[in-house]
Amino acid sequence: MKKTTFNRRRAVCWISAFFLISAGVWLLWPFHVFRQPYSTVLYAADGTLLGARTAPDGQWRFPPRTVVPGKFAEAVVRFEDHRFYLHPGVDPLAMGRALFRNLRAGRVVSGGSTLSMQVVRLSRPEAPRTVAEKLKECLLALRLEVHYSKREILALYASHAPFGGNVVGIDAAAWRYFGRDADHLSWAESAMLAVLPNAPSLVHPSKNREQLQRKRDRLLDRLYAAGSISEETLRTAKAEPLPDRPADMPAAAPHLLEYMAKIRPGESVHSAVDASLQESLQALAVRYAAREAANHVHNLCMLVLDVHTQDVLAYIGNVPLLPSAYSPHVDIVRAPRSSGSLLKPLLYAAMLEEGSLTPDMLVPDIPFYHDGFSPQNFNKTFDGAVPAHRVLERSLNVPSARMLQQYGYERFHSLLGKLGVSTLNFPASHYGLALILGGAECTLWDITHVYARMADRLNRHVPSAADTSAYPFSAGALYLTLSSLAQLNRPEEESDWEMFGSSRRVAWKTGTSFGNRGAWAVGVTPDYAVGVWVGNASGEGRPDMTGIHDAAPLLFDAFRHLPATAWFREPLDDMVEVAVCTESGYAASPLCPHPVFRMLPRQGTQVPVCPFHVEVTLNSDASYRVNTSVVSARDIRREVWFVLPPAEAWYYRQRHSDYRPLPPVHPGAVPSVSDLPVSIIYPQEGSTVILPLQGDGRPGELVVRAVHSQPSAVLYYHLNGRYMGCTAGEHRLAVSALPGDYTLSVVDEQGYELTRHFSVR
Repeated sequence: MKKTTFNRRRAVCWISAFFLISAGVWLLWPFHVFRQPYSTVLYAADGTLLGARTAPDGQWRFPPRTVVPGKFAEAVVRFEDHRFYLHPGVDPLAMGRALFRNLRAGRVVSGGSTLSMQVVRLSRPEAPRTVAEKLKECLLALRLEVHYSKREILALYASHAPFGGNVVGIDAAAWRYFGRDADHLSWAESAMLAVLPNAPSLVHPSKNREQLQRKRDRLLDRLYAAGSISEETLRTAKAEPLPDRPADMPAAAPHLLEYMAKIRPGESVHSAVDASLQESLQALAVRYAAREAANHVHNLCMLVLDVHTQDVLAYIGNVPLLPSAYSPHVDIVRAPRSSGSLLKPLLYAAMLEEGSLTPDMLVPDIPFYHDGFSPQNFNKTFDGAVPAHRVLERSLNVPSARMLQQYGYERFHSLLGKLGVSTLNFPASHYGLALILGGAECTLWDITHVYARMADRLNRHVPSAADTSAYPFSAGALYLTLSSLAQLNRPEEESDWEMFGSSRRVAWKTGTSFGNRGAWAVGVTPDYAVGVWVGNASGEGRPDMTGIHDAAPLLFDAFRHLPATAWFREPLDDMVEVAVCTESGYAASPLCPHPVFRMLPRQGTQVPVCPFHVEVTLNSDASYRVNTSVVSARDIRREVWFVLPPAEAWYYRQRHSDYRPLPPVHPGAVPSVSDLPVSIIYPQEGSTVILPLQGDGRPGELVVRAVHSQPSAVLYYHLNGRYMGCTAGEHRLAVSALPGDYTLSVVDEQGYELTRHFSVR
């Protein structure tokens, strides 16, 4: 009998121990209370709410906060659970009082729930309201108290309590009902929100307002009785009116908010956006959009970055919602668009970096044909040869295409990827030389960051420090590039560029997309980078829309909203002094008169030597070029002459009256190859010409173009040995040609002949 009793006692002990251990494990097991989705919320750098999206379930439910505002915490504890800081999650006194009231009333009039129990109930919205569930709430409340501090439990309640309609949590409620952050609510506002979860249906613009105000005022009386507020605060708080109706959430940066909702859904995003700057630029965008609408241009976007951190200071993804706006919800900052001329400075910097270019080096500006691609300058004219910095400042297309041909479009394609251009989805061969003129699509996001990183890289240069980064540009190349961009000169596009001059110095570049489908402008200072795009989100072009006319004014107005900054420090330690020809911009040869010393990137020592200053032999009056076949050696004059190739010289002298063409070769002299005065511009050697069909279905004519170093020369043309005609002055000749292979011969009056081989199809 004793053994049986002992065994029973031991079994009871084991069972008790099992249940105790199980209860302990259950209490201590990791406990995740809420799994609801949350709103994506965007804040400015100073904590201003820029905007929020409803959670996926349609609720305004901001991400949980960890600290409850003091006034609301005092009010909600006083109203819901004044022994909150004393009980372990379940308040026996409150439960007993609630049971007594319910029995006396014959119905449920009080729940006796603590704040901890209410947190449990909020986390289980589908649970039925039964006695069994009430007991389960009590157990879960005890478990909650094990895992969370009182402060954390109060924060869970404040973040998940219902506040009427689809408003959940103190933060969403503060913005919806009072238009400000919960940390800045008054005692009256905090008291109203404290009583609201107890009866959230009381918030309605046209009913229940008296009942809600009575509940609020009773709570204020209790706070006064407890010594939480003074008599004056009580009187002032009771005088505050209730909110009329829920307010709209702020929408200061809707497109940035949408982007954050994609990459950081359900989070509170604390950005670097300057709320004041965002507001002022938003208003600026509205004014410009109204002006552009007159030209049937309906969209624009703007991005401002902090150069030092690459943080976004302002983000206007599209025109704020105006009646005239088309597709206002499209975020154009991240939409790929034809880049126009915005990539030219990157090619310029790359060629400076490798030593194949100097700012003053002459680049050919003559008609150019390459695999069916024939770029044109904006004003449809040619300069013959232009200094590289003027190519950049005037945004000339033809010299830029030639520079890319020299550098290599495959190399440039790779370079753009390294710099952060993420939209080059095709191989380099797909773009060809058109890559430099807008043949590729870029986003304002990428381009503005590329320019910002250029400025930041220059800012970070430390004299004499070893550069171990993989960034492709040195400080010297960046300084020369940004200095050229700061010249504020775009006469190729518009005559009113000077209106953008100001006391502040900005390195800036404009661009116009193919078909005038978009106008770009990007600018940087040592502290800020600003990017602007103007156009139609639909892709519709407008004939008068250009970067200089439509985007540049907005760019400079945006800079006027930013603090003025100093200019970049010249990185002399990262540069070398090179003797440069004053006329050609190449490294000076012994023949170059009066060379000047220029500071160039370290690779500037590899700059090619000037090929244009040559020594020529002339007769006594310099009327002919001669050699010893017609003049004795003692009668020959030797002079250094600046000589451009025939095609470049022909266009160059039209803009430079001081250019001296070479005297003709003496008729009796034996000519050399270098004396050839003729150049065929079109067609090029080995090219294939595709003739367009005319209206009657027959192929059109081939227009042969040539130049001669002597303005008065007459040229004679032969196609496959057959004489086709002659030209004088401007040398253009239209000839008929059927599909096939051809040899073109151009001969001048002195018998100089030049040939080209090409095909027609």
